[in-house]
Amino acid sequence: MNRMERARKQMRADGLSALLFTSRENKFYLAGLYSGSGYILLTEKDIYAIVDGRYYLAQKKRMTEGTVLLIDADCTAAGHIRRILQEEAIGRIGFEKDEVTVGVWEKWQRDIPAEWVPLSLPHLRSVKTCEELSCIRRACRIADQGYEHILGWIQAGMTEKQVENELLHYMKSLGAQKESFDIIVASGENGAMPHAKAGERIICQGDFVTMDFGARVGEYCSDITRSFAVGEAREPLAAVYGIVLKAQQKAIDSIRPGRRCQEIDQIAREVITSAGYGENFSHNLGHSMGIACHEDPRFGPKDDTILEPGMVLTVEPGIYLEGIGGIRIEDDILVTENGCEVLTHASKELAVV
Repeated sequence: MNRMERARKQMRADGLSALLFTSRENKFYLAGLYSGSGYILLTEKDIYAIVDGRYYLAQKKRMTEGTVLLIDADCTAAGHIRRILQEEAIGRIGFEKDEVTVGVWEKWQRDIPAEWVPLSLPHLRSVKTCEELSCIRRACRIADQGYEHILGWIQAGMTEKQVENELLHYMKSLGAQKESFDIIVASGENGAMPHAKAGERIICQGDFVTMDFGARVGEYCSDITRSFAVGEAREPLAAVYGIVLKAQQKAIDSIRPGRRCQEIDQIAREVITSAGYGENFSHNLGHSMGIACHEDPRFGPKDDTILEPGMVLTVEPGIYLEGIGGIRIEDDILVTENGCEVLTHASKELAVV
């Protein structure tokens, strides 16, 4: 099933004849428009990109099917949408409720006669195509190489920010468009904060360092985390590393079509809890990824989504000890017909640099 077929299937299931997309991710997914401006309107008959003059020519070259419409002084976006709904006799139109402000919704209701139906489309992009997987694989390879580069480059006395800058520069030299998200470099006690930002803290002998990062290729992300020691691997984090790695491996070994996301989360969580660190694992086990770094479904206690071939999710257990530091290990996993494939291959042996 191709992308537009998936979207139309969702549209019909919700009793609609049109969907209006405003998020960067879904506009790119359906029509190659990665921009905060413009609209993608999907109907049973056609798909329309409605853009202003900044994007019009590029979008005409980019779209292999569908119609590109120009927003200008003669016709506003609302005018185009109003005409299409009238011509195709569409009375109910869905929109992305998490992307649209109340003010915009109210304006649409005034300007475009239709029944506007707010929707959440969490699983529209959950199963990846071969083309999408090709981009994700390339992004994973770049992230793997980035980690290996940093292991040979980093030294005590550098700041977290220096490491972040070097990693980003190196990944771009390998062909990354940019990073998938703000790179995390958390050293020493900063490692106890799962989403600590790289700052001016100086990395010291005896620190553990957690790096969470990814590369973006063709607008698709990778997302990898590795923790390593500088100078020497001190306790208690040296022992914690083994617990986190065991939890991750057990979860990965359990991934296959038909399993529920919450089951995979529970498998990893039980390993960490039985080791006495249940309260120190403070987040979901993982999340889907693609055009956005964080997508649905997620490996979490409340997500009962059934895994399907073609889904790509992270598996990233962690243990965080306030005042000491933390360990997190993360890989990107493709659900296959018979199990799963690990897409990131950077070494998970506890490194001491």
